Amino acid sequence: MKKSLLIITSVVSITLSGCTDTKKITELQDQVRRLESQVLKERQENAELSSFRFSLESQFKKKSEDYVKCQEDSKETFESLSIKYNRLLDDYNKLQASYKSLNETYEASKENSTRVIAELEERMRQIRSLKSKRYARRD
Repeated sequence: MKKSLLIITSVVSITLSGCTDTKKITELQDQVRRLESQVLKERQENAELSSFRFSLESQFKKKSEDYVKCQEDSKETFESLSIKYNRLLDDYNKLQASYKSLNETYEASKENSTRVIAELEERMRQIRSLKSKRYARRD
């Protein structure tokens, strides 16, 4: 591009040299230099912007990968917690069933023991009553 501008400048200066004065040619050459300088600055700026864009794209890609990894870790954590929760819930239900069964057994045993104690007390009264009647007859 730079060579083509120089060629165009040279051609313009040769063709204009016969028709225009040297002041015009000098002005045009200055304008060409300014334009070339401006093009060079814009190229440098484009290179910097491209570098910055590449950096941003790299950062975005890394953040996207980190986000996906975080989602996977969270999913694993959620799944493991869900499994632990289900195990604890099963254990709780089993303990609750065992407690209910044990409580029913306790209540049945208590009723049975109460009945047996009542029967034994009744027998003891009957035995005492018989003994007292026997002692009373002996007298």
